[in-house]
Amino acid sequence: MQHETRYGATLIFGSAVLLVMGLIHPGAIPLGNGAALGRLAIIDGVAHGLAILGIWLVLVGLVGLSRMLGLQRATVLAALVAFALVGVAVVIAATLDGFVVPGLAVQWQSANDITRDNLRQLILFCVLVASSLTRIYLLLGVIAVGLWSWVIYRDRLSRSLIWVGVVVVCAGIATFFGGPAYVSVHELLALVAGQAVWLILAGMLMIRRGFATG
Repeated sequence: MQHETRYGATLIFGSAVLLVMGLIHPGAIPLGNGAALGRLAIIDGVAHGLAILGIWLVLVGLVGLSRMLGLQRATVLAALVAFALVGVAVVIAATLDGFVVPGLAVQWQSANDITRDNLRQLILFCVLVASSLTRIYLLLGVIAVGLWSWVIYRDRLSRSLIWVGVVVVCAGIATFFGGPAYVSVHELLALVAGQAVWLILAGMLMIRRGFATG
């Protein structure tokens, strides 16, 4: 059907946006370097704005995937709810890491020593919360991918999507339980890239079925 093709294209485009976000995501905040901080704040805002846009597009596409697989099925509905919670976690984490933390860092530049210590602790707190929410994104994301992959396996819709799903789930669980408290830029890129492969394949499946039934 035509709506499956549109949902599939939206899912692929949203995954591409998230990949771009992972590629341009900056590293540590350069406290004490005003010029570098100004450049980082711009890049940070763009990267996390793309994260919010990308997760919204992906969620819209996954609504289409869930409709295709059957929203009346408990497994499909559970997967969609899990990824909806992922969307909430990503929006909060992106807001903290991309807008709140750079704003606090700018205030740090002109603050006195006592205020700087307080701002530094607040920055570290925001970064830790954002990293924790990213881990929630990781865990709930692999749960959703695993549930959708199981339905696709049972319906015999795609073999490649199932195996990619297995790899994503295993890698995600290992990272969630074995990774450090703070999620690095490289871990974030690997996380986004792994799930994006599955999402793009799911979008291609929807497009093929849309053309086949249209």
